[in-house]
Amino acid sequence: MKRAASTSLLWLGLSLAGGAKSQERPSEADLFGPSPAAPAPPPPAAPGAPAAPAAPEQAEGTAEAARDAQILGATPPRMFDEQAAPDDPLEMGGQLYLRTQVAALEGQAPRDWTLSSPALLDVYLDARPNDRVRGFVLGRMSFDPTLPSTAAAASAAGNVDATGGTAGSAPPSALFQAQTRGPRVILDQLWLRFDVKHTVFVTAGKQHVRWGTGRFWAPTDYLHVRKRNPLDVFDARSGTTLLKLHLPIESRAWNFYAYGVTEGPGATSTLGSLAGAARAELVFGPAELGLGAFVKRGQKPKYALDLSAGVGDFDVYGELAVRSGEDIDRVQYATGASLPELDGPPSWERPEETARRQLATVIDALYPVYRSRGIKAQAVGGFSYSQKYNDNDTFTLGAEYFYNGLGHQSPAPYPGLVLPHSRELVDAATFFYLGQQYTAVFLALPAPYSLDNHTFTLSTLGNFSDFSFITRLDYSLAVLTHLRFEAFASARYGHTNGEFRFGVDQLDIGGFNFSRAPALLDLGVGLRIDI
Repeated sequence: MKRAASTSLLWLGLSLAGGAKSQERPSEADLFGPSPAAPAPPPPAAPGAPAAPAAPEQAEGTAEAARDAQILGATPPRMFDEQAAPDDPLEMGGQLYLRTQVAALEGQAPRDWTLSSPALLDVYLDARPNDRVRGFVLGRMSFDPTLPSTAAAASAAGNVDATGGTAGSAPPSALFQAQTRGPRVILDQLWLRFDVKHTVFVTAGKQHVRWGTGRFWAPTDYLHVRKRNPLDVFDARSGTTLLKLHLPIESRAWNFYAYGVTEGPGATSTLGSLAGAARAELVFGPAELGLGAFVKRGQKPKYALDLSAGVGDFDVYGELAVRSGEDIDRVQYATGASLPELDGPPSWERPEETARRQLATVIDALYPVYRSRGIKAQAVGGFSYSQKYNDNDTFTLGAEYFYNGLGHQSPAPYPGLVLPHSRELVDAATFFYLGQQYTAVFLALPAPYSLDNHTFTLSTLGNFSDFSFITRLDYSLAVLTHLRFEAFASARYGHTNGEFRFGVDQLDIGGFNFSRAPALLDLGVGLRIDI
């Protein structure tokens, strides 16, 4: 009786499933025509009656299956049978981003403005064979036809890339790094994710992990090799190769993470060069607290703390980075330094190599490299406020302050960060992290009034250590659903030698003259399509 009832329920379930699927797509009979009629199943036996004998074909199939099992052995059950594979486990997509931008220096004629046209292509593969396993890879190619084809033809110094970069905030020394048009191909992400008994979630490979809550500055973002450019339209820095273990506590909405970092600014070819990190994210009512630490052999530990909370109509956030000043190279301007005597060129050295070596010797004397002692703090604090001003329209206003204990108090040392030393600086300051005191304000207007596909964002950043500023207006228009037109215009003002202008006034360095006109404005347009 139980067997017959189970058989009836099975046929009833299959009939209902077939009915549900027929609403989604045509049946095989509709596509290929009717199939030969199958014999109807025997009626269920009456209570207490013997089971009906199997049909000859059924008996023959049962005997054959038993014979195969006896010879070949029973088939072991598949792992994760409860996770059904989706119809399409592999997705492909990407992004195409075309831009054209100009940068003007003070006193330049428009015909001499710097032109660049950086293009970016992202292509990804996203494999999800079931809900517990996922693999992802994203490759990126960049190309700029306005740059020279070879490094030998590159200009001596480039423009300050503070508004149009897509690879993060560059160090000032990048102004003298020769760039070519490419194409240049990099690997942005390559990771595999799975779980262990639905408890610990593992992600291994090149991936993005961002710590901190700051909108413009992120001093606790230890797991990225480069700092983010706060004026980038999107974060296009490449990921970092690491092993991430995630343990969530769902009942408390807490999360704990452990990281094994196998990629850094330099080579990590030995076990001793690897790094480790840990982080906890704790929720207390409307507030979320983050605690983290980063450790590496040969360096003092770096600590991170961040907090975000809702206070009335305001979203308040902050973060604190605590690290040793001995981990980075700093420079200072030695006003009373005596210049060293320059050696004559050896017979085997080319003239340009001799000139560079002599210049580096003078730079080392005028801008000596040193390292600070003790613990240095970098702190960010800010808020954002959103208000509805029409039926379906809101604006967001925000402000942020950044204290950088590793920054400089004046622009005097800046040329020492740009000009070449006898050795490359280690973890030197980058743009947006040169000074000690920063402030930023912004106003965002998404889809104002009837302009449903338009977005306007106005931002102003100021370095109050050297009193230089940059104000930028970003505009975005969604066209044809997937196509987006973007444009920006930025003005630079304040102290001509400050960070956001970066002018140099006829600097005499032991007979070598170095000067640079201060930056004035930047303009750019772009087209982006996401697939």
